[in-house]
Amino acid sequence: MLGKVAEGEIGPLSSVKLEVVFVPAVPGAVRAEFVIMFDNSDCKPLCFSAIGVSVDVPVWVPDPNVDLKICMYDRLYQDCIVVHSRAKVLLRLKFEVCKELSKHMELLPKTGYVQAQSSFSVQLKFLPRHSLPEDAGSYFNAETRVLEAPVTILLVDKAKKVNLTVHAIVTTSDLEISPAQINFGYCTIYEAVQANVMLTNKSILPQEFGFVGLPEFVEIQPNDGFGILLPLESLTLDIIFKANKAKEYSFELTCKSEINRQFKLSCKAVGVHPPLELSHSLVQFAATALNAVSTATLYVLNSHVSVNPFTRAVPRIGSGDVAPVGPASFEFHVPEDCPVTIAPSVGTVLPGEKSLIQVSFRPTLSDQLIREEAVRRLCRAAATEAEIQKSKKDEKRERKKSNSSISRLQSSRQPVRDGDSSEQPKSQELKPDSDAYMAAQAFLMRNFSGRFDKFIIPCFVASGHADEKKGSENLSCSPYNTLYLELHCPAVAPCVVVTSDNGKNTVNFGDVTVGHSMRKQVTIQNISPEKLQLGFSVLNPRGPFLLVRAVRMLEPGENKTLIISFCPNDDKWSCEMLDIRTAKTNLTLRITGHGVMPSTVCSVEDVLDMGYVMAREKVTSTFKIQNTSTLALRYSIQLDSLSPTRDKDQQRIPSFIMSSSQRTEFVGTQNYNGLSVFSIFPTEGEIVAGKSQDFTVTFSPDHESLYYSDRLRFVLFGKQTAHVLRLKGAARDRPMFVEGGVPLDVPVESLAVIAPTSSQDTLKEELQGPVKSILLVLEYMDGEGSAEPATTELKVGAIQTAQFASKKNVEFSFDNLPLLRQKGFAIDSVKGTVECGQVKRIGVSWVPPADFCADDPLLVTALLTLKGDINESYQVLFMARVVSAYTPTE
Repeated sequence: MLGKVAEGEIGPLSSVKLEVVFVPAVPGAVRAEFVIMFDNSDCKPLCFSAIGVSVDVPVWVPDPNVDLKICMYDRLYQDCIVVHSRAKVLLRLKFEVCKELSKHMELLPKTGYVQAQSSFSVQLKFLPRHSLPEDAGSYFNAETRVLEAPVTILLVDKAKKVNLTVHAIVTTSDLEISPAQINFGYCTIYEAVQANVMLTNKSILPQEFGFVGLPEFVEIQPNDGFGILLPLESLTLDIIFKANKAKEYSFELTCKSEINRQFKLSCKAVGVHPPLELSHSLVQFAATALNAVSTATLYVLNSHVSVNPFTRAVPRIGSGDVAPVGPASFEFHVPEDCPVTIAPSVGTVLPGEKSLIQVSFRPTLSDQLIREEAVRRLCRAAATEAEIQKSKKDEKRERKKSNSSISRLQSSRQPVRDGDSSEQPKSQELKPDSDAYMAAQAFLMRNFSGRFDKFIIPCFVASGHADEKKGSENLSCSPYNTLYLELHCPAVAPCVVVTSDNGKNTVNFGDVTVGHSMRKQVTIQNISPEKLQLGFSVLNPRGPFLLVRAVRMLEPGENKTLIISFCPNDDKWSCEMLDIRTAKTNLTLRITGHGVMPSTVCSVEDVLDMGYVMAREKVTSTFKIQNTSTLALRYSIQLDSLSPTRDKDQQRIPSFIMSSSQRTEFVGTQNYNGLSVFSIFPTEGEIVAGKSQDFTVTFSPDHESLYYSDRLRFVLFGKQTAHVLRLKGAARDRPMFVEGGVPLDVPVESLAVIAPTSSQDTLKEELQGPVKSILLVLEYMDGEGSAEPATTELKVGAIQTAQFASKKNVEFSFDNLPLLRQKGFAIDSVKGTVECGQVKRIGVSWVPPADFCADDPLLVTALLTLKGDINESYQVLFMARVVSAYTPTE
């Protein structure tokens, strides 16, 4: 008969199981026909037959199939088989297992008696061995691991039997560790070394496992080495080894399963104690905004002060020799693309001391990422522009009516040529200061979602002193002593960004003159959706930088400007960091500037003498000033005669009353017409670095005087006087002059009005000229040995001028020569001629005559006559005396 399902529905392309139950009532063969009908008339009925044979056996079991489920090798499994008797007499039973499974399965008892109308229990024991696949033969499927073992219950007196089938899925209980051996290599006592192993469950049953009896220097993760493995699952375990001393390690790790099976993992390692150690092996930076800087400090320690291994742990590699006591050097190697800087990266630490290390993290956007974004934005902009141009051309084409086929052909081909001419820009061609690059950087910075990077920086250690330039190249460095610094670097989007100067976080003042101040403006913007309260770090109060104007509050999207000034005091580079602090992130501005001491070279030193010139005529002279500094210099020329404080300075005591050492007046005779005697061009301007500027000085006196003078100041940036030149000049009404001797007048003109002279006196004066006096003082040094004569000189010059048409040469001559020779005077040239524009030097010497009395000075007078277009005479006073060469002592 059919089971519970006798009717129902069957879906398309599906199947339904129908149960057929055979319950015989009498012994014999039985055949039954079954027909499956469908509601759909297009489906034909299906017919099948069921055949069964019933046997009259006096015993029976409720379930002829014994299912032991899943079993493991070397594990004992038991079940109870109940045999029922329908006979009315006592029956003798014998229980048998096929000989192939006799080593693995057993029925107890092997013989038994069942009472009439009663039942009997048989114990089934199943202990599968690893030889089961070979022993069971066809009863065991090696692929599916299914065992179907026949069991027979024999009725000894009736010669009848009842067949049973024992079903079981046999699986292994093995756990596989791969690899079976681990060599951690060399491991310092300041670090942990991790190795990965694969633990695999070979069974189709879940198994619990755990690593027990771990040594103190080993750690297993996850879950401390305990867990459950699902059937055929593999799990990666981290074996962490941390050496506690310098020695060679060899040990085994034991993994136990829930059935108390043990699996071994062999491990080897060499513990290393380096000469140096780090105060922190792990640095976790706070969340740092892009282009901001986070800084952490740590120390490199040298605690190796003794080689005695009994008092303290000594540096060594495994069981090798102890490292010597002395200075140890270190060198950090930071990868090129790592946004981390370590300062100092190279150094030496003496025994018992430590060295401070500063680690800085400055996250930035990748240059390649910015360039790719810039290219995408340019391509989108070009495509948009092309669409606009195409639409405009289509409109023009519709408006234009032309019957020419050539014009139609050209108009149809024009968009194709436009499309071909547009070339996609290359990312390598973009410059960092271009608008596209900066726009892409700003876009990526505003849409930055954050990232987390982990870096491991090696620190090589060697014994001895390291050179800061060459590093540890000159030292023998063992790789086993290497220390490792782990850095956790989270980067986040900034709340505040710089919008001025293309978004650069560096404020570079460049070259600024020492003592001068320059200001720069920095615009910042709040790109967060929240209102920000800003704070600022303190700049060095003694440094050259100053935050002139700060910002305290920023609304979302608001821009505000900071003002920073730079006033250098020394000729050097200066650099400081200004942190703009918010509640979440900081923005760091790097402020740099170079203080430059301006340096210039002048072609004239101290005095610029314009010489003699005719009154009411002009003469010019030039000098050059070169800028030898690295920056352009703004200059101005100032004259003391045009100083606004000159009137106040003239109220002091006249300079001719004071001694020559106390005279500070540099402004001499000035023109009567009120115009400046000396004029300079140019008076202001700028000299580019490395270039020079020529200056023209014009001397234009309006009356005769020998004491025209002024002082010129070359002033930089309106403050610093770089050069001071004294300007001198003399003017004559006659085209001749005599220069030399001791001045007998004062350099200040009288303010008294000179009375007019008669016409006769004026004519006589024009022809002969007034007689002027010149005093020559000669001092003869009296001492041991051959004494040299006392010498001095006079200068006779002829001024080149256009006032006199004849332009005669000037003739000069001395009189009273016999008396001069008698008194010991000698003149190199007693007469001669001086051409226009030339100067004649006349040397005068004196040697005391034999009858000279040293107590009384000698005074002789001679007349010097100059003849030219106008004659002029000078009374020359020759004064001589003997001076002892020995200095008197008290």
